[in-house]
Amino acid sequence: MSKQRIKAGDTSSYSLPHNIAAEKAVIGMLIMESTAINEVMSILEPDMFYDANLSTLYAAVRSITDRGDKIDMLSVTRELIRIGKLEDIGGPYLISELTMNVASSTNIADHAKYIHQLYLARKLAVTGQAITAKALDQTNDIEEVIAESLKEVENVASGTCYNVNSISLVDAAIRAVERYQERENMVRRGEKIGVPTGLDKLDKCTGGWKPQEVIIVAARPGMGKTAFMLHMAKTAAAHFVPVLIFTLEMSSDSLSDRFMLSEMSVIPDRYKNGYLSNEEKPIMCNAADRLSSLPIIIDETAGISVQQIKARAKNMQRKGKCGLIMIDYLQLIEVAGNQSYTRENEVSQISKSIKRMAKDLNVPVVVLSQLSRKIEERQDKTPVLADLRESGSLEQDADVVLFISRPEYYDNTKEKGKGIMRLAKQRNGVTGDFPFVYNENLTRFGDEGDMLGLPF
Repeated sequence: MSKQRIKAGDTSSYSLPHNIAAEKAVIGMLIMESTAINEVMSILEPDMFYDANLSTLYAAVRSITDRGDKIDMLSVTRELIRIGKLEDIGGPYLISELTMNVASSTNIADHAKYIHQLYLARKLAVTGQAITAKALDQTNDIEEVIAESLKEVENVASGTCYNVNSISLVDAAIRAVERYQERENMVRRGEKIGVPTGLDKLDKCTGGWKPQEVIIVAARPGMGKTAFMLHMAKTAAAHFVPVLIFTLEMSSDSLSDRFMLSEMSVIPDRYKNGYLSNEEKPIMCNAADRLSSLPIIIDETAGISVQQIKARAKNMQRKGKCGLIMIDYLQLIEVAGNQSYTRENEVSQISKSIKRMAKDLNVPVVVLSQLSRKIEERQDKTPVLADLRESGSLEQDADVVLFISRPEYYDNTKEKGKGIMRLAKQRNGVTGDFPFVYNENLTRFGDEGDMLGLPF
């Protein structure tokens, strides 16, 4: 491809800033990894590519994404055929060539930002050339030239930032009143303001989980973190909130079995070991029918990073399938970074990334977390914020911190089936303890006084 040049009067010429290798790398990554587009959509537009063929390819990828289809070599080829551009860009060979030299999409955001900077550099160069031409034209009013030049440079400068969401206090105040009116209307219609948790006392205190909130649900092993997560997932889905669960520890089969048991009044061992009675089998089928109607998706990918979780969630969100994200559990999330990081550094990085994800996707994110063992060394086993394992940044980044405690776990003289939900932090509300009840096998939860069916 010949280099595009611009002239500075009649005195010199130079090549516009660009890097074709970076542009090829980005397109190759996008075709190789279907979810990578989520990392660059807010950074790049088709006209930011210096190479016209690569600009066409990027526009094709964006079109595929906008339709909610998966990006791969075949879908990109079909899209180019549809718009009559396949041969213009060099045919299928170019698409194949772009993916051959790409190992992973890990650094795609950095490459995209670099391409964005080069695009702005080209715009600034062209703008500077236009300003020079006007300044050298003695028929122009110099004050007008200066005013126009400042405006043109400001237009270039406005493109230096992406993902910027600034708002004046006037607009913020108007939006606050509008949000209140919306909440008031929801209350009148009998609707929940936030995503319901399935525990009325907790909902009254928190208003349910709100968009952009990070909710840490923490406990020692065996307290019922996963069971409570499934309880919240079912409740949210029953209120038409699509739920996306990332299970980093348990398989989707294990989670689905636990979902099933939470819907059946049968002895769990009879279901797990395959000897349900003829009377119990219809109960199982009815439970499966009820669960199949709920908008819940389970992703059981092990060793996943926050960036990968965000990319997959964003893809589901475009399809209307992600209104609440749940992660089980935080300490199993992978961290890509400096190998010299301490575990505290890693958890801090994960925590901040989850908060950014909640804000970017505008959904609540519920994250399960383990508590440190030091809680078991105390006489009072009820968790406190200092028990959050490995990083104080969890407390800092979370909007809500909720602890689960079951006194009978440590003291067999305590009443069975009763526990304590400790709302240890709520950024925009009160804190406190809420008693709850559960059945023996931790498949059902309820407010104190609720009847949970058979005591199996």
